Amino acid sequence: MKTLLSFFVLLILLNCSTREERKHTTIKEATKPQSTSPAPNQPIRAESKKGLPANAGKWTYEKKVQADGSTVSKATITASNILEFTFPYNGGSTATLTLRKRESGTTVYLEVSKGHFNRSFQNGTAKVRFDRQSPVTYALVAAENGRANIVFFDDEQKLIRQIKAAQTMTIDVGFAGQGTQQIRFSIAGLRWN
Repeated sequence: MKTLLSFFVLLILLNCSTREERKHTTIKEATKPQSTSPAPNQPIRAESKKGLPANAGKWTYEKKVQADGSTVSKATITASNILEFTFPYNGGSTATLTLRKRESGTTVYLEVSKGHFNRSFQNGTAKVRFDRQSPVTYALVAAENGRANIVFFDDEQKLIRQIKAAQTMTIDVGFAGQGTQQIRFSIAGLRWN
């Protein structure tokens, strides 16, 4: 009986020390300094090239046939900057811009990996600037399924024409509890019909 009890005590101690080691490793990884270099006079809090997906700034294309036989085509690009939010979304958020074509029509939406867009979409807008042109205001619509990390642009055909003609796109948009953030895309080379 003493042997069995000793075995369980030893097992518990080993398990506790392993958890402690994992906890210290996690803390070390979370507190690594990140290089920040925000552009002057820009409302973005911080930006880091570290943590960006390998496909940042490159269009990716996808074409799927749905179960009902309809086709969905997408062109997606990841922003060239990381959004740094405060609690509870801290840790860096990536943004993607997606053009989606279904038989029912074409939509353009913006999605973030962490964080929520402002929910006041009765008159929600985003300021969009192409290359060095003046910003243009676009109306935004919340996702029908209620997801707060996605917003859809109105007047998608005009937006797509501007995306095709430009090299860069900067979007100023509001986030719940995080203020207005700036999302930058290198959009050159879009192939979309």
